[in-house]
Amino acid sequence: MIKNLKILRIFYLKLLIPALLFSSLFAFQTGFSLRNFGFCFLVIFPAFHFLIYELRLKNEYVFFANFGFSRFFLWITTVSFSLTINIISKFL
Repeated sequence: MIKNLKILRIFYLKLLIPALLFSSLFAFQTGFSLRNFGFCFLVIFPAFHFLIYELRLKNEYVFFANFGFSRFFLWITTVSFSLTINIISKFL
């Protein structure tokens, strides 16, 4: 269990930091509010997943597959995480 969390941490660390920075940058340009930040994060987080892991680092999916994480599972968790952040930001 802890090993799986460490592997997912490796995967999402490459996505989360740039997605948070770019989401906050775009949210500040449109008049910062949590609603704007949530929408920007909803769009940018999966976009970074596509840019980083589908175009740039295609072979890293093999590393995660060796630990039991399929490409489909990683995409589902990315989309669900971005939707969760978006929904939470709408209610705050």
